[in-house]
Amino acid sequence: MTTPRRTPSSLAALCAGSAILAWSCAGTPAAEPRMAPAAGGSRAPYDTSPANPGPVTVSLNLRPARELLALLSKSQYDANDARAIELLPVVQSAIRESGRGRDVYEHDLAAAFDAQQRINVFDFRRIRDDRTKWEALLSQISTREGELTKRVSDRARALIPATPAVPVSVPVAMTFGLAGRTDQIVVATSEGEARTLVIDLDRALADLQSSGPNEQIQHLSRVMATEAYARAWAQYRSESPAWSRHDAALGQLEPLVRAVAERGPVSLYGVDENFFPLSVWLKEPMKTSLDDLNRVADKLLSTEGDLDARVSLQSEIRRPDFAVRVAGPAGAFLADGIVSAFGVDAYRTALAAGPTAFFAAYDKASQDKGHGLIPLSKAIRERLAAAGKGEGAPPATRK
Repeated sequence: MTTPRRTPSSLAALCAGSAILAWSCAGTPAAEPRMAPAAGGSRAPYDTSPANPGPVTVSLNLRPARELLALLSKSQYDANDARAIELLPVVQSAIRESGRGRDVYEHDLAAAFDAQQRINVFDFRRIRDDRTKWEALLSQISTREGELTKRVSDRARALIPATPAVPVSVPVAMTFGLAGRTDQIVVATSEGEARTLVIDLDRALADLQSSGPNEQIQHLSRVMATEAYARAWAQYRSESPAWSRHDAALGQLEPLVRAVAERGPVSLYGVDENFFPLSVWLKEPMKTSLDDLNRVADKLLSTEGDLDARVSLQSEIRRPDFAVRVAGPAGAFLADGIVSAFGVDAYRTALAAGPTAFFAAYDKASQDKGHGLIPLSKAIRERLAAAGKGEGAPPATRK
């Protein structure tokens, strides 16, 4: 079994760690009118027709959610049914992730039927109160399963370059009662099979409780597409010669450029369809994220004569929290800046050419003031120019 991996959904990947971005996680403020999708479809880049054949195979497992709702729909707590539910691999993963035992899970299930009992970790009482709503949603998901999985596959392949094909499998399980604040985890539920994305429907749809099934299912499709794209993108990079080389001309900036170019395309999927183009609807967050990126770049270059400081900073760049705080948000803005200026085909071309080309494409886009993009720092642009000319560095070497 692997360690469960938490994955942010909605705008969480873009917003985490930034107070300025926080408003967009909760919804559009009154001062910024929410943009309706363009006539004929979404403005989001991930809703472009896919070029890569994949296939991206998505399979849905609604059993954990259904069996929990069946138990919670009874007039009294049934200990035998509760134990049967605990044997489901997805539920076992949720219990392990909580760091608590089965006894806590059983207690909290029973507490859903008794308002006098204290809930410890898993809040099933609210699910029981709203069970009719959840049953209706699960029915809609089941009826539209083919449509939903196709949309996830299309979205996941939309921003992968056309070749090579990147076949991936994404098992998805729906449940209730994940511990803590997470709305999803990624776990290995059985040996040798693809890791399963486990979605807590109540948490994942917390901001859409008053919305209808169409909008809720649309949101779930993006949550699943984010994970599916992350897998396809990782596989693409592992097979791409352009992503298997280090660009020595970038010097100390190479780890930063790579981290941003790897994470940014995934974080782009965390942005709601209504916020594109980002340079229009998230202008201030964009400025903040690019300022953060430029500051880190300047710090890296300032360590040129200090090996210990350089190693320490490069180690920080490789940490998961850096991807959430800096690399993901900044990379998402770079990605959408390229799409806004040159289109999705040019964006795919930049991705295919590797991390340096990704930055160079944004740098070119930002030079046209009509696009309203925040420029990269002078230091980054100078290193990109050197990389483009091959100045002062040997040819890029294999990892």
